[in-house]
Amino acid sequence: MTAKFLALVLLLSLGFTVQAQAGTGNLFMQGGELLVQTSLWTKHYSKDPEHNENQRLLNIEWTFAETDPSVHRPAGGDWRDEIRWLVGGASFKNSFDQRSTYLYAGGRYDYFDTGDTRAYAKLTAGLLHGYRGEYRDKIPLNHLGVAPAILPAFGVEHRRINVEMIPFGTAGVMFNIGYVFR
Repeated sequence: MTAKFLALVLLLSLGFTVQAQAGTGNLFMQGGELLVQTSLWTKHYSKDPEHNENQRLLNIEWTFAETDPSVHRPAGGDWRDEIRWLVGGASFKNSFDQRSTYLYAGGRYDYFDTGDTRAYAKLTAGLLHGYRGEYRDKIPLNHLGVAPAILPAFGVEHRRINVEMIPFGTAGVMFNIGYVFR
């Protein structure tokens, strides 16, 4: 599964490079951000000797630039106008030590921003693959080996360092640390 994940990351990177060459230049200069994360700490809510608390996560996420300022927005807009869209993929060891993949899209809302420090809430939805064998039914709707998943996250960035908390359903919570490339 890791080879497939790396191939996907390579294809996404290639797509961003082609888009940047065809567009107005460097995607980072247009306001997009690349986040690379790894797992820092995981805790399952229930004690089970089979649970893996070390996810060995590699997450790569692209947050698109804010909406083009030349686009006219009606006066009196609300917080939904400030959501930044994102796509990403993660490779990790699931709760039962099986290599798994989560490919997703979602939105992020920065509710606190001082320039150096940002706090945000994020919601992603995507497809989760990797729960196999006797653990296949540990996640809902995994009949074909791929299940839909929705994950909220809450994070803080200081300069380019990112820390994020992700509750995963009723099973547990994970803390990730990462670096933001702008």
